[in-house]
Amino acid sequence: MDGMKWMAAGALALAAVGAQAQMQYNCRTSNGTIYQSTQPCGSLPGSTTTGRSSGVTYYGPSDNDRPRYQPPPPSIGEAPPHLKYMSGRCASLHDAMRTARARGLTSDTISEMRRNYQAECGENEREAYTMLSQERGDQYRAKHADQQAERQVKERTALQQQQCGESKRILITKRARTDLTEGEKAELKRFEDNYRERCS
Repeated sequence: MDGMKWMAAGALALAAVGAQAQMQYNCRTSNGTIYQSTQPCGSLPGSTTTGRSSGVTYYGPSDNDRPRYQPPPPSIGEAPPHLKYMSGRCASLHDAMRTARARGLTSDTISEMRRNYQAECGENEREAYTMLSQERGDQYRAKHADQQAERQVKERTALQQQQCGESKRILITKRARTDLTEGEKAELKRFEDNYRERCS
């Protein structure tokens, strides 16, 4: 039984030593130098009171040493594309309203800014949206026209390749003949010239 008590006491002592070895103390010397120690500052040689030693001061845990949660700043996002069609003043007011929260303005102030913006720039913003819609419509139609033209070029190229393939087959067949009349030979010559012009 005594052996069990000694073993338990030894385990507690080892745990206490391990915990003490992991502790870090922030100490400062009399000349202002700050360093870390695994031993309490007051336990250094020459200590006269707890937490103090000859020329050494002990500082306990500080809230500044603990990590604190810092919320991310409010996102202002990107400027909307229709601003380029708005007047300079209304575009500036829109930017001021868009960045208000990131600049720390209160909700009441932001609401007041929105009311003033709608009263002064509501019509200008609607016109800007209309112009942006027209621009995007023009871009879509231009892109569609380009795609259609490209498709037509591909179709014409494929048709020409098909026709040239057929002409080549006819040329090979006629050239293989040995009984062509003079008229057929002249016709073959014209056919060859047309083939070279269209398919070479």
